Amino acid sequence: MATNLQNVLEELRRRHRSAATVVVAFFILDVVLLAIAYFAGASLYRTGDPSIITGLWISILVFGLGAFVLRRTRFATMRLKDIAALRGTTGLLKTLQYTTIQVATIGGAIALMGFAWAVLTHDWTNMLRAGGVAAIVLFYGYPFRSAWQRVVIQLT
Repeated sequence: MATNLQNVLEELRRRHRSAATVVVAFFILDVVLLAIAYFAGASLYRTGDPSIITGLWISILVFGLGAFVLRRTRFATMRLKDIAALRGTTGLLKTLQYTTIQVATIGGAIALMGFAWAVLTHDWTNMLRAGGVAAIVLFYGYPFRSAWQRVVIQLT
């Protein structure tokens, strides 16, 4: 029994570290793109079609809201109970890891769209706005090991 618990905790540690690394990497990408937009925004300026610029802003908002909906839906208690019953602890940990990575990827996409928006409008504050949305999504999606352990203990 103790060996099984050790294996589960080791897998949890490994999957949590992987997911947390991805979230931190996308946060670093967000900060780097913000710095590039601030310091080199003038040399990167390209004229943009106003419809593309408006579409980027709408996409940023939709992606931001979509990240919250995705995480809330995938981490619903009944869904996680079903996954734990059907796939076991490994399936539950995979779900936690992959959902966290998907939410982080959405945050990274928001940062990239914000950078494109800043380049097309020649205004670095647009990247600041989109970077803020991306940072909120990344903070919201950051995995806490204690929460993962609680879920695994309660559902298995």
